[in-house]
This record gives sequence, C-alpha cells and structure tokens, in this order.
Amino acid sequence: MTDREILRCLGRNIRDARLKAGMTQECLAELVGVHWQTISGIERGRYPFAVTTFARVTQFLQVSANRLLEGLKPPDSRRTQMISKALARKRVPAKLGKRR
Repeated sequence: MTDREILRCLGRNIRDARLKAGMTQECLAELVGVHWQTISGIERGRYPFAVTTFARVTQFLQVSANRLLEGLKPPDSRRTQMISKALARKRVPAKLGKRR
C-alpha cells in the first residue's frame, strides 16, 4: 500500500467513527486540539498527521486504534523477508551482562 492509500483508508475509518459518534468535524477538532480543516484533510486522506493526534482521535471517538486501522493491506511478506535477510547480522548478539 502506498502512503496515500493508507491515509485514505485511515481517513474513511475516522470519518465513519466520527459520524457514528454523532460528532461534527468542528467538535472532534476542538476535542483533539486541531483546526476543523485538519480533521477534514485527515478524513480525505490528504493530511498526514502525528501519532499523538491519532491517539487523541481514538480517545475522543472511543474506538480502538485497531478499529481505525481496519482495511489496511498487510505488507509484502516476500519483500519483508528479502530485506530482513539482507540486513541480518552474521554474528550472534552478545549476551546481556557479559563484558569484555
């Protein structure tokens, strides 16, 4: 998924949760501490926002973060494995507490 697709999915879920809660964009914005146009941009998937804003949105809409992340496609497992293998260290990490 591209960043834009992730933001659109997240925005749709936030909008649905806001409407279900019976809130306007202005009301949610006031609670979260942002401008209503920021909420509008988030809901349209046009505004990347801070994780702190995301946390506040979940709190004031009384929904779990997982609920707002529903619909995201999982990452490409083949690509993940390739990168993990390529960047894996060849040596075993030192044991905790052992000093040289």
